[in-house]
Amino acid sequence: MATTGRVLLVGKRARVLDQLADALRNEGLQVREETDLDRVRTHVDGSTVDVLALGRALTGARRESLVAALRAKNPALRVVDGLAPITPLLVAQVQEALTSPGIESRIVAAAGVEVADRTVAVSLRRRADVTVVYHRLDALYRAHEQLLHSGPLERGGHWFPVKGSVTRGERFVVVRADGQTTVHQLV
Repeated sequence: MATTGRVLLVGKRARVLDQLADALRNEGLQVREETDLDRVRTHVDGSTVDVLALGRALTGARRESLVAALRAKNPALRVVDGLAPITPLLVAQVQEALTSPGIESRIVAAAGVEVADRTVAVSLRRRADVTVVYHRLDALYRAHEQLLHSGPLERGGHWFPVKGSVTRGERFVVVRADGQTTVHQLV
């Protein structure tokens, strides 16, 4: 990834934070990890952070208080709410926060799942070199990953068959198109 950034990871599970931090450092990012919300609120200067990535257990007033404390020093702070404890998915979410242009300038217009056809659908605004990866977290919290496509695609809609379940568990698609990363939660 070409863009550098300063990322603060805040979550409950140190193991997940450690794995994510290693992966983000391999992408050339500066990363700090924290499991103590009070320490973050009182000891982290929001102006030293570009992206705040929060574990999905951090919700409600605790989340809002933390975001407000960091945004007081950095109104441009980008906040990522982790979708699932799947390291490549979380890396993609941080990449999206760092590199994504406005919604109107995105190459990927939409992504979804066609349950009846067992396919993932991706719509592009223009021709691009595209990688599509399907992630699923099953009921036992095991992560599954499938590379659905890697190569050039024309503008318009494209459908990619998925092996295995498309109806069970939490499902996500990461689409990388000409340097832009987008993450889509499939419902």
